[in-house]
Amino acid sequence: MTEARKPKRLELSFLRLWHAALAGGYLVAYLTGDEDTYAMHQFSGYVVLAAIVLRLVVGLAAPAGSPLRLPRPSIAAVRAGLSGAKGRNPLFAWIGAILLGMVGVAAASGALSDGLLTWLEDPHEAVAEASLWVIFGHIAFVAFVYGGRRLLDRLGNALWPRIKADRLAK
Repeated sequence: MTEARKPKRLELSFLRLWHAALAGGYLVAYLTGDEDTYAMHQFSGYVVLAAIVLRLVVGLAAPAGSPLRLPRPSIAAVRAGLSGAKGRNPLFAWIGAILLGMVGVAAASGALSDGLLTWLEDPHEAVAEASLWVIFGHIAFVAFVYGGRRLLDRLGNALWPRIKADRLAK
């Protein structure tokens, strides 16, 4: 396994712009799925599909250690992470792969149901609804890893003197 290196500014800028296009496209597609705004729904769905395809191409071409490389989930990495190994949380790779897969299937099924395979409209809607819950899970996970852990540390540090004083008083 190749060690991750410090990301370059261009790589981070690409990832941020890609993430914004994907998230914005998904949000617009999700909110415009009714009859009155269907053209906007289609356009934003194709933006999401293009973003997924671009990410797959860039991710497959990226060298080992690059943050642009596609996530590679593994059980061994999760076990190492749970045993206290340093580095990025290995669950990021799992949720990234699940998100790319679900949003990609939603976008691809939407594109295919656009006149070609109309029977895919209901599965497209079901996968899009399910992917929304995975997105919420992703947001909650990221919020916990980057903010929640710090909050729990502060709470523990604030409570620890009280718990220690209570133990000494007994």
